[in-house]
Amino acid sequence: MAIRYSIIIATYNRAHQISLTLAAFEAQTYPKHLFEVIVADDGSTDGTKEQVEGFQASYPLTYVSQTEQRGRSAIRNLGLQYAKGSYVIFCDVDFLALPEFIRTVRQYHRRSPRAVVSGFPHSFGGSYTHYYPDFSPEEKEHCREILTASNSWRPELDAASEITPLVTPADIMHHTDTLSRVVFPSKMPPGVIKQFASTDVAPWMIFVTRCVSVRRSLLNRVGGFNERFILYGLEDWDLGYRLHRLKVPFYCMKEVVGYHQEHPTHFRGDVLNTENLRIMLETYGLHDSALNLFTVVPPSDDLETYKNTLRVLRNGLRYRATRSSARLLKRTLRIAAKQFLLQNDTEAYKKSLAKIQRRARGRKSRVARVLRDIVQRAEQAKN
Repeated sequence: MAIRYSIIIATYNRAHQISLTLAAFEAQTYPKHLFEVIVADDGSTDGTKEQVEGFQASYPLTYVSQTEQRGRSAIRNLGLQYAKGSYVIFCDVDFLALPEFIRTVRQYHRRSPRAVVSGFPHSFGGSYTHYYPDFSPEEKEHCREILTASNSWRPELDAASEITPLVTPADIMHHTDTLSRVVFPSKMPPGVIKQFASTDVAPWMIFVTRCVSVRRSLLNRVGGFNERFILYGLEDWDLGYRLHRLKVPFYCMKEVVGYHQEHPTHFRGDVLNTENLRIMLETYGLHDSALNLFTVVPPSDDLETYKNTLRVLRNGLRYRATRSSARLLKRTLRIAAKQFLLQNDTEAYKKSLAKIQRRARGRKSRVARVLRDIVQRAEQAKN
């Protein structure tokens, strides 16, 4: 039978994590001949190639690489070139899939074959599969708390000078209870989880490559990842946004299907990279309030206000009594995005905001209240 799912794992210098990630797919309950794993290596120098090629997988396993580091978008596109499955599942190298992961994805795709199916935000719990000497003091303390609670803490970890494994590939493949002793629930506040899981506005924000699945034909249709994105951040939302413009539906899996392998936070970059936001605005123009709003209310800072603003705007445009205020809100966001993008005339920008604020004064609708708040935020963002 033909390959049904192609799992693409992009990596860079994560040799100590990749063996666990591959072992998690060895433990899948989904038939091994119906999925493949493609490890796409962005120029690692830590022995990743040897780790992958030495892994004895019972599923098709392919290693592809590029000699120079080109960023997450380019390396995922390279992996996509080798994919044979009807569906592509993107997984981060630090995502430890549970045994029912692929079966769960399949259940959602059977109901909605054309949909994006995401593990975000319900599979954002963590696991201390390794102890890192360069954990921050706060990370070290949290690791100690989790391991102590399960009687797994080892005092010698305090003096460790190298990365120390706490879970082995054998633990994953043979379903020992070791993993259960090092996992913990998501640190994401419940309100933030609820907002991400609500796909009534900006549903493309659940397109997060920790674990997300979509038809390969749709990925090819939108051209894969935008390789202008080199630094961390927004490259996955950008792809999700293009799929959304094709009216592809988005669903988040309610089941926990895996855990993040915790690592020092400095492995990441900024969540909202301003250079990448600039690329998005240049690519799509200033016509969509959902993108323009990023410049005033970054979702990484205040997701609830971000999403509620879009809801108020959507509802405000529906009714004659609030349509004028809603249009002013759209205009405010467009002006703010233009100023962010061009940085060309601060005085004119301030005058425009002041004029809109005067026109909004005295209006009592919810749209008008949100408008005044957004104008104030736009002024503060500039200052």
